[in-house]
Amino acid sequence: MGARIVLSLDDAIVTEVELEKPVTVIGRHPACDVVVDHPAISGRHALFRLVGRTVYLEDLASTNGTKVNGIVATTQVVHHLDLIEVGRHKVHFFDDDMLAGQVGGLESTVQTDFERTHMAAIAAAAALASQPAPEAVEEVDLSRTMAIPRDPNLRLGPAQESVRTDEPEVGTLALKVIAGGSQGEVVALNRPNTMIGVAGGDTALVIRRGRAFFIARLSGGRPPRLNHKELTPGTHPIAAQDKIDVGGWSFEVIEAAR
Repeated sequence: MGARIVLSLDDAIVTEVELEKPVTVIGRHPACDVVVDHPAISGRHALFRLVGRTVYLEDLASTNGTKVNGIVATTQVVHHLDLIEVGRHKVHFFDDDMLAGQVGGLESTVQTDFERTHMAAIAAAAALASQPAPEAVEEVDLSRTMAIPRDPNLRLGPAQESVRTDEPEVGTLALKVIAGGSQGEVVALNRPNTMIGVAGGDTALVIRRGRAFFIARLSGGRPPRLNHKELTPGTHPIAAQDKIDVGGWSFEVIEAAR
């Protein structure tokens, strides 16, 4: 398996690394395979472990944690187009067997591969401007790491990015929980991608592209169902009054309150 990661900060690519070694460590310590000289990164923050054709991501008890597609992760298999966040940096994971060409601009590469493979991708950064890579900080004190304040709105457990009971954004669709959780809660679909289901189990991704909304299977052993039919590979359009079942949860697609 050929795999690579692309590290970026503030919409600028910092480095691109092929995962050729059994273990690739990311962190601030000079001995790491991928050195990220930023105070939000721990000395040894996370690692990628290559086992056969499978790549695992492991957080190394970092100060600020590691997220995969917006969900806090400790050990997790990563897949083509997954977005990993370490501190303030973003790491896009690419499987070269599924990569359409080389990585140029992150946005165009991720969007092209999304259409090519029908796999859901967390939205990439805007088109890259001619910004220089961050300059290295001399004499970094590796014993000190800047802790990033945690988002109080982050909801752990069921893998939904933005659960709220107030009115979602005007002019969009939303998901209303009808089984499997607190009935009546509303999942706002105001992001490019919203993951639903149970973290580490059956999950799906609702994708927003302009005024259109789609759903695609993300992970797990049981395919999600749309209007009582199992989802086939690829993306499927959704509309108001559709019913979605995933990971023991059931949702009704509703129009956002005005």
